[in-house]
Amino acid sequence: MRDSILIKNAAQIIATHDPGKPLTGEKLGMVETVENASILITDGRIAEISSSPAAPHDARVIDASGMVVMPGIVDSHTHIAYGGSRYEEFYLRAQGKSYLEIMKSGNGINRTVRDTEKMSADLIHRATLERVRDAVSTGTTTMEMKTGYTSTLAGERKMLDVMDSIGKTGIVNVVPTFLGMHSIPPGTPEDAFVDYMINTVATRLKGRFSFTDAFCDSGAYSPGSCRKLAEWSRVNGVPMKLHADELQDIGCLDLCNDYRFMSVDHLLQTGDDGIDKIRKCGSIANFLPITGFSLDKGRYPDIRKFIDAGIPVSLSSDISPLSVNSNVLFAMYLAIRFTGLSAEECINAVTINGSYSAGVSKDRGSIEVGKSADLALVSVDNYREIPYRYSARIVDTVINGGKIAYSKAE
Repeated sequence: MRDSILIKNAAQIIATHDPGKPLTGEKLGMVETVENASILITDGRIAEISSSPAAPHDARVIDASGMVVMPGIVDSHTHIAYGGSRYEEFYLRAQGKSYLEIMKSGNGINRTVRDTEKMSADLIHRATLERVRDAVSTGTTTMEMKTGYTSTLAGERKMLDVMDSIGKTGIVNVVPTFLGMHSIPPGTPEDAFVDYMINTVATRLKGRFSFTDAFCDSGAYSPGSCRKLAEWSRVNGVPMKLHADELQDIGCLDLCNDYRFMSVDHLLQTGDDGIDKIRKCGSIANFLPITGFSLDKGRYPDIRKFIDAGIPVSLSSDISPLSVNSNVLFAMYLAIRFTGLSAEECINAVTINGSYSAGVSKDRGSIEVGKSADLALVSVDNYREIPYRYSARIVDTVINGGKIAYSKAE
């Protein structure tokens, strides 16, 4: 017996075609819709989009009257798996303490490393799953999840175990990323720790993660250290992402001259020269406006400059202990309000382009026949309302791989 779901009578279906590469320039600002239509899902995949699909008599029917059906959101940059809390830092930042000041005092990432290393995998799983459920309730169906809140082989293995177990729940698709080069343990020489993380940890855990990543910034890792990981990634055939220019421009984007990163992320301090380097190496620029909102007094990049340069753009939540907010709809709101993006650009940035940033574009990121049925039903009758009403619990139902992962009614 085939498992079928019929989503009927949707006011709008966002059916922007995936052209086989991330959307750029004017195309990023174009959204295709199908009005007053239905979607037939069979065995977890989109089987038909039309006014009246021929559904099996035993198909589960979901009435989407007055709703928009959009592709499930692909959140391609998160630090959602961790232990403990850093709520006190919220008050310190409100009092004027900077991210670097907090980190140099032994808190920040180092605080989370201590908390995560002493917690069991089971406790971390429970806390992470609660955060994941919250993310799913706002339309997210795929999450890239980074390691990096540990400093040992055993700790990184534990984090990957947690991600595996989250993925097996079926409520969200998990893309694991190795971010062993996230913080430098106090008192440990950077070179020695980099060699350990690359030659021991990454090498032994190879095959368990989809990407590598490194935090290249002031107070974190130098471009020279990140070059070592980029070379290991190239030799071992593992795509790499890169945190760059979040706090200061220390020359991290010079690496784009020699390596093609799947995405370069944050880019709060990136100037025209850095934009040109990203364009030439063909990376996606992944922006995290919720972090800009949370850091110090708030700062947002000039995303329009990147779009005008022909660079593909994605948006992500960057949920972490610094900013425990997984609502990508809020990231869209901030991008519109403070960087001038359109609703259409934001929708494409968190769906099609997000899927390329997370390496899942072949099966996710758009509503097309044959792709995995990863969808969000939103209680608005026009997609342009979505960012405007980001905090109004507008997501009614989320479907992941043809299975209901969230239902507001239930």
